[in-house]
Amino acid sequence: MPPTSEGHNMNMGPGHMGMGVGTISLATLIDFIVQRTYHELVVLSEILPRKTDMERKIEIVQYASRTRQLFIRLLALVKWANSASKVDKCVEICNFLEQQSMWFVETADTLSRMSRETLVNARLPNFSLPCAIDVLTLGTYPRLPKCIREKIVPPDPITPTEKKQVLQRLNQVIQYRLVSCELPQQMRKLKIENGRVKFLVENEFQVTLTLMEDSPVIPWRLLDIDILVEDHETGDGKALVHSLQIGYIHRLAQSRLLDNDKPLHDLYRVLHSFCQSLQLEVLNSQTQKLIRERLGDSLSIDEYAMGKCLTVSYWKDHTKKEKEKQQDAIRYKLSVHVNEEDDAKQLCVSHVPSMLPDECRRIGLTIQSEHLSIEKLLMQTIEVRTRSKLKDLSYSIQRFIEGKCEIKDLPLALHVPVVYPCTSSEQLRITVDAQRGILLASLPSLELPVMQDLEETLNGDRKNIQKHLVSLRLQMTILRCDKSVNCLHTEACHSLPLVNQVDHGLDDLPKHRLYVPVPKQPNHYVVACVEDNPPRSVELTYHLLETAPCPAEGTEVEIGEDNSVKTFLKAVRLVPLDTFAFTNGPYTSIYKEPEESEIESFHRKRKLLLGEYLEPVGKKQKTSPYFVTDLVHVVAACEEKLPFVFLGEELKEQGILHTNIQVDKEAMGLVMDIIHFPDVPGVKKADCNAFRKCLLSCKVRSVTKPARFWQIEFLFTNDLMPTQCPKEAGPTQRVICCYERHSDNHQKTVKEVWDEWTSMCNLYSIVKPFSAMITDDQTGVQGITNVKSYNYKRLTVLYGPGYPSLMHVYWKCDQKQFVLSLGREGQASPMNPHVIMATQLQHDLNTSRSLSYVLQILHDTWSPMNSLHKLSSAVILGVGTYPRQSTQGFTVLPQSSTHVRISYRNNYCLDVHFRGNKAVAIRDGAYSLFDTSKATEGFTPIPMLKAFLGMFVDDSVTGSNVHRRSTTEDDNPPSPMVNLDNMDVFNISQSHQSTGSPGGRRAEIAPSPSTFIGTPSPGNILAAGSPSNPQLHVPSPGSFVPAPSPSSLGIHMQSPASSFISPQGMGDSGSPYPNTGLAMPSPGQRNWPNSPSIQPSPVSRHGMVASPGHPTLHSPQTQLKDDHGKASVMSPPSRTLPQRAWAASTPTLLSHEAFDNLLKQTSLQQLPYHVPLSPLERFLGCKFLRRHIARVILQEKHLTNIQAPEPGVNVFKAETLQFRVSLNSSTLQSLHMKIQPLPEYMDQWSQEEIQIFEKYFDLKVACPPYKSNSLTAFSRLLKAQIRILKDVIQIMRLELMPNQDRSLKWSVQLLLTVPPAYAHMAPAGTPAIVVVQKMILMLQLTRINVPIPQQQPQQQQQPDPQTITIPLLYNIQDNTITLVEKGPTLPNANLQQVSQHLKRFMERFHSSAECAIYPAVRELLTNLVLT
Repeated sequence: MPPTSEGHNMNMGPGHMGMGVGTISLATLIDFIVQRTYHELVVLSEILPRKTDMERKIEIVQYASRTRQLFIRLLALVKWANSASKVDKCVEICNFLEQQSMWFVETADTLSRMSRETLVNARLPNFSLPCAIDVLTLGTYPRLPKCIREKIVPPDPITPTEKKQVLQRLNQVIQYRLVSCELPQQMRKLKIENGRVKFLVENEFQVTLTLMEDSPVIPWRLLDIDILVEDHETGDGKALVHSLQIGYIHRLAQSRLLDNDKPLHDLYRVLHSFCQSLQLEVLNSQTQKLIRERLGDSLSIDEYAMGKCLTVSYWKDHTKKEKEKQQDAIRYKLSVHVNEEDDAKQLCVSHVPSMLPDECRRIGLTIQSEHLSIEKLLMQTIEVRTRSKLKDLSYSIQRFIEGKCEIKDLPLALHVPVVYPCTSSEQLRITVDAQRGILLASLPSLELPVMQDLEETLNGDRKNIQKHLVSLRLQMTILRCDKSVNCLHTEACHSLPLVNQVDHGLDDLPKHRLYVPVPKQPNHYVVACVEDNPPRSVELTYHLLETAPCPAEGTEVEIGEDNSVKTFLKAVRLVPLDTFAFTNGPYTSIYKEPEESEIESFHRKRKLLLGEYLEPVGKKQKTSPYFVTDLVHVVAACEEKLPFVFLGEELKEQGILHTNIQVDKEAMGLVMDIIHFPDVPGVKKADCNAFRKCLLSCKVRSVTKPARFWQIEFLFTNDLMPTQCPKEAGPTQRVICCYERHSDNHQKTVKEVWDEWTSMCNLYSIVKPFSAMITDDQTGVQGITNVKSYNYKRLTVLYGPGYPSLMHVYWKCDQKQFVLSLGREGQASPMNPHVIMATQLQHDLNTSRSLSYVLQILHDTWSPMNSLHKLSSAVILGVGTYPRQSTQGFTVLPQSSTHVRISYRNNYCLDVHFRGNKAVAIRDGAYSLFDTSKATEGFTPIPMLKAFLGMFVDDSVTGSNVHRRSTTEDDNPPSPMVNLDNMDVFNISQSHQSTGSPGGRRAEIAPSPSTFIGTPSPGNILAAGSPSNPQLHVPSPGSFVPAPSPSSLGIHMQSPASSFISPQGMGDSGSPYPNTGLAMPSPGQRNWPNSPSIQPSPVSRHGMVASPGHPTLHSPQTQLKDDHGKASVMSPPSRTLPQRAWAASTPTLLSHEAFDNLLKQTSLQQLPYHVPLSPLERFLGCKFLRRHIARVILQEKHLTNIQAPEPGVNVFKAETLQFRVSLNSSTLQSLHMKIQPLPEYMDQWSQEEIQIFEKYFDLKVACPPYKSNSLTAFSRLLKAQIRILKDVIQIMRLELMPNQDRSLKWSVQLLLTVPPAYAHMAPAGTPAIVVVQKMILMLQLTRINVPIPQQQPQQQQQPDPQTITIPLLYNIQDNTITLVEKGPTLPNANLQQVSQHLKRFMERFHSSAECAIYPAVRELLTNLVLT
């Protein structure tokens, strides 16, 4: 066997002691040391809890010293082993040589012994053939010798049956032995099984015995002992007896079982005495732990005799205090000891001083062994002592209180009702300190200074206990008052910073008082005073204190002084309050429950003092006794009444008479009646008196939920006029107004009430005459309006055909005028058309103060205003020459309630006047009213407007006898206008104006926004101007163009309201639109110098000037004064005037139906593919393009203007063609171009090409939305050569007739403006055609003739066709066409395919004579395929 390679791992036994020294592995040594240390630590942890503190400390120090020495030696060994490598090698060499020498010697000795002793008699045995055959053939060895079997193979065990029989026999033997001997009384609980008997003594021990033989003299054999004593508090669930101790007790008990007549008695005495000693030890350990951890000096061990007794003293602090006062103080002790009469019984408990038998039985006479706890025993003892102590105290206190003292709760407490009645949270709780044994007094939720004095009295001399209880009762009553007022959102205080309390009546009040601020009323306090009412109650009195802020010196606060330092108060008035008056109102119950008689009270108190009284189950109180209802009622009443008092004073100062404060019906609150309001300024006295007669009552109430506000209830009669509102039906109508409560500013509330009365009175002043008219069937007002609601604050009326629109009218005090708001009735009704002129209508209402007048205007103008709403006001981008500028189509600018201006694209303007008899007067707003030869700044005159409007004139307005003049006669120009700078136009207008016209009102009332501006452009039409500005010498149409009456038109109209509408200053014509001195003068009736006809000046004829609505609008003539009401038409004198463009300055009369047709969106037969537009928009759009055509002709050098033989026609020529652009003479709503080749180029143009060119202009250029840049792009196209232009015409043909060629895969559209997708090339809306040395065209290709898959369901929505926009660049010199590559280089994959397709086409196209534009485009339309 070779030696090991590591010497320190080599184990050498006693027979191999080469050097006489054994070795051990270092790891094994360290493992042994660690295991030994851990074992000693575990043993120490089990033993230490049962030893005293000093013994534990000694054991811990010894263990630490031993362990330290052991590890020090281990450290020295490790250090030496690190430096002893050479010694180890030498030791290994020596050991190896010694072992080799020993093997040689042993080998020689063994061989010598074998040759001399063993091999001398050695013989080879015969071969065992039978055994070999058995093994080889059978695989077994049946011929094994029996000696080997007996020595190696163990015998068979006994069977379970035999074992059961033996144990059963042994059980019988044990039963016989137990029957034949005497058993102890405590060991009668036993169990015999499996040859054993188990004796169980509960909570002490359990032993197991058996017998070795069935002889009666054989002693008992003790098998097992189990100690059942446990420590649940300090033992931590571990066994209290060590195994070595169990072994010692086992041997001791076994020795007592030998040679003993009563072995089981001795066994019980030994184990019982040990268990009692162990129980006392456990109680002693628990007591030490209590002293050490919690109780400290309050508990001590007086005596502990091991196995005999344990005496403990408690309540040591109480004992010390009693020793200081008297020598023979009581010492409280608890003793647990062995029963002296019979030591076999359990441990007994005794007390010092002794207790009553019932109290001892409550604690227990013996120790409960099942749960050993000295703490529980002490708590039970202290509880009994506490109950006895509190019971004695209750007899002393009962005579000073009204209620009954009770001992309850756990820990026990004496509940003393200091105040009566009393809640559980207010009862005085007197308890006994479990550790110290002294009495403790407390209130559950209160901390009062008197509690400390009361506690000292309870633990000392109890003579002053009544004094402290009275003081406590007063303080608790004050706290009751303090807590009771918390529900009133106020915070009481026990003192105030008063500077004059000594000299004031407050000094005479009791010292126990509480100051309660009246909520929401600063500087007002309710003083609650509490005083004793012998023998056992208190009395509360209340006062109202008024204070004023002042500095510390007590001087009065002056206005204007700095009040930041005035933090003190000065008592002003102190008023006693009658509690009965506050708490008993007119609805209080008269009869109360009978009070207890004096005899019944005396008997009840006597039984209560003797402890014989049982409190009966009384009625449940409606309110908690903790809640001082009288105080809450007083404070709440002050809070509620004081605002009424202050409000009444303010009402009296304003001249509003009222009654005193009263209780509302059914006691719902306070109320104050207002019995008289003064007259309202600006309203007639008769109207004020009539309105006061309508008022039945006015009540002022205070509401606190959900917020604090004043509620004013007006009760009016409801006999003014019927309405549609069901809430307003009945003989009376109630109007409720709510105002915010201002505790420090009642003037604001009074002002709000007065403003409400003023608004209702003003509204009543205009509703009263209106109600008289609407209830009169002869007036006819019921046919034009319907009253929806009138609640004295707001009037809501319906008007219009079918009453779809509504108008609200109410008076606004801060603006001192009526406010008018417009709306619609229901969601299905159309929008109210008068919304845009609400300001003008409101101005008319405030000027005339006549509802009938305004409603007549609304009725007569509803239809034309509804037609105006049909105009498109959409903002369009790029219709002008600037592509990035957005332009609004139509803009309606109200000038007055009967006059509006319509602006179209900031270029054209129409003046529209609404007349009576369903008529509308329209004129060109670009002409000045004073000089029609001049246009106003910002607008352009509209040519042929007179002729266009004449197409819509019908006989229903002009009459069947009116002569229809020719267009030449209509378009006569006016005479030149003299300079008006020296004329005071405004003074003339104001001196002759009438109040009947909305546009001619008093100068001090603000007219429409454009009243003081002549005829501005839409950009500045809403700018504000001043009437005193000297530069604005031309008044606006709103100031001099009134709405004339129907009779001024020469047509008599029986107005429904003509017999009753007569506001102040209205004319005598009986129409709501009377004539004024500012009527529009006729163009032919002016006395201008150098005029062909000399007539009186308009300045001298303002009183008799013809109305714009008169038939003279079509024929200038002289109107007489008395011709306003006559339906006669005078023939105009014939004149020869040089021009026709000024005809539109005179108004044209249209009926409402014709005006609606003018503005209603329709489709034109000549433009079937375009969106529907109104005739007016098509006419103005064409005029817009015609104006731009003239500008383009001047700008483009390749175009030459030709003087047209007739007005309204643009004629120009290009290189090879002559163009004539004119309006459609039949409709004047579309532009048409006529093209004629020049004589020298007549043979180069075909008639088909000319027609396609003309049709393209009509359908694609002069079409909505009438873009000027489209026309510019078209004009640039005319610059191209004839061969290029012909190719473009062929592209136009493909666009106009897309279905002509079925072989095309794409349809084409020539783009005249740049689309937004190519904004990187040019701004969107810029002309898309450029012709210089190169030519740029933009085409939009749309996929057509795409076959629909058969699998696709028919219900599925068809996808949008594929569309692509391509910019083409044509090189005129090289005759090549490519794509424009400006900006990003063809980011679109489709454009790259188009570019490659064009390149392949140009490679095949070599003809230099033919233009490459159309062939390239047709190639794309035919063969382009996008992947």
